Amino acid sequence: IVADDNRIPDLVARYKLGSVTIAAIGRELRYDNNAGISDSTTGYGISISGKHMIGDRDDFRWMFTTGSGLGRYVGLNTANGAVLDANGKLHSIDTTSAFGSYRHFWNDKWRSNITLGYLSVDNPTEYTGSGVTSDASSFHLNLIYSPGPKMDFGIEYMHANREVESGTDGDLDRIQFSAKYAF
Repeated sequence: IVADDNRIPDLVARYKLGSVTIAAIGRELRYDNNAGISDSTTGYGISISGKHMIGDRDDFRWMFTTGSGLGRYVGLNTANGAVLDANGKLHSIDTTSAFGSYRHFWNDKWRSNITLGYLSVDNPTEYTGSGVTSDASSFHLNLIYSPGPKMDFGIEYMHANREVESGTDGDLDRIQFSAKYAF
């Protein structure tokens, strides 16, 4: 289900302290339908992130996020924010995620990124079943060429893994190309 009948907007607070940022969210998850099912629950989360310079141009970026009912705010909505039980009651779903990414400049025109990411979902399987994501991870390595200040060309290799609550898992390997012109 999509619990998107919220009456209260999502509230976000963010505080930056040097190279570290702390953010928090509070949200209502509500579901109403024509069959008389109506319930709401609360979602909340906290995120800590940072960007640290390494040398003159390289940097390391990271983020750790945890909470309940985060849904679309984490991992491109890999996990729902809430699940509806047989009695029409919503239960928020807990998630924890993290990523780290190192960006290296080879010279003025070439740079690379190496990124690792992980998501863990604590599904109430008595309501969701065993076909939903329990964890997912990914590894990215790219090379980007910038012939001018507004143009980039890139190639990236990605390896990802997803496991569902039943224990079944699968891998994805992808090579992708990109071109960008900034107006």
